[in-house]
Amino acid sequence: MRKKVLIFYISKFSGHYHAAEAIEKGLQKTCPDDVLIEKINALEYTNPLLGKVINKAYIEIIKKRPELWGHIYDNPDFMEKTQRTRDALHKFNMSKIRRLMEKHSPDVVFCTQAFPCGMVSDYKRSCGKRFSLIGVLTDHAPHSYWLFAEVDKYVVPSNGTRDVLVRKGVPEEKIKVFGIPVDPRFEQTLDASAIKRRLSLDESLPVVLIMGGSQGLGAVENVVRSLSTDPVHRYHLLVVAGKNKRLYSRIKHLAKASGGGKVNVFSYLENIDELMEIADIIVTKAGGMTTSEAIVKKLPMVIVDPIPGHERMNADFLVKSGAAVEADGYARVPEIIDGIFDSPERLEDMVSCIEKIARPGSASNIASLAIED
Repeated sequence: MRKKVLIFYISKFSGHYHAAEAIEKGLQKTCPDDVLIEKINALEYTNPLLGKVINKAYIEIIKKRPELWGHIYDNPDFMEKTQRTRDALHKFNMSKIRRLMEKHSPDVVFCTQAFPCGMVSDYKRSCGKRFSLIGVLTDHAPHSYWLFAEVDKYVVPSNGTRDVLVRKGVPEEKIKVFGIPVDPRFEQTLDASAIKRRLSLDESLPVVLIMGGSQGLGAVENVVRSLSTDPVHRYHLLVVAGKNKRLYSRIKHLAKASGGGKVNVFSYLENIDELMEIADIIVTKAGGMTTSEAIVKKLPMVIVDPIPGHERMNADFLVKSGAAVEADGYARVPEIIDGIFDSPERLEDMVSCIEKIARPGSASNIASLAIED
């Protein structure tokens, strides 16, 4: 009999959604005849209006007051002050969650974000239902909003993340160090020359990929400006603006002003794996999903302006492991990239460090949890 699997995420344009997609593809690859799969946007299902408000507020905080996010992230005082609000929200959502769970009668539930994990935990506890609940962390920062006794398994990116959860009271046997789930297509080797020809790239130039996540956040524009005006070194820049239409327009204008030809700008893409295949280095802000995809592609990283909180912890892990270099502000990015390309041995060392922290087959390994007895 096929097992019924629910995968909860929040916000379609997020790392949580891409992680959910990766788990779904891992299930389809690993055990296609053994499972029935349904992905659900938890906020859109329970509180569609609130979901939009939360997403908008998060983006505004990250853009204008990132230090505020860093202050409230995994802050025990903030957690205590908001406990009643979170309890009330879970209680308000319980009838919807109950109807959803009774409709699907899942055998396994994956949650790629803590909010739905909390709601499903409440349902599991209050209704006494028996199913496997698996929390899948998409950053190296295991905040306390993930902690629920009803969670049967936690999937984490690294041994360091596991150790933090253990210190927070999670039994070690509940924790699987499988890595952040990445779409299996990133594990495939593509024809880089063919991709470069399709994009009309100058194959004699090193390729630098610049991203700010699906929302195009961070110092993307300033990084492009500083690299495109470098008087000594010449690179081909691939810039992904994501859903940020204003950023896309500004980069387009910047590319034209700099003579064009050496700057390709893209909006939201589904084929980031192709750009990572042809890139020699990526400049990004340390989002869990982007950096995990880069690790699978063995792509050295330069980190700029990570968001305080989860991305700060991601950056610390990547820099400590040797997979990335952090720039102290966008103005230092050209100097760092020039230094890396001027020293092929350093680039090779970074690739070697990435190989040491890689978790091959993360999505398939996570999927295998669904069919465990």
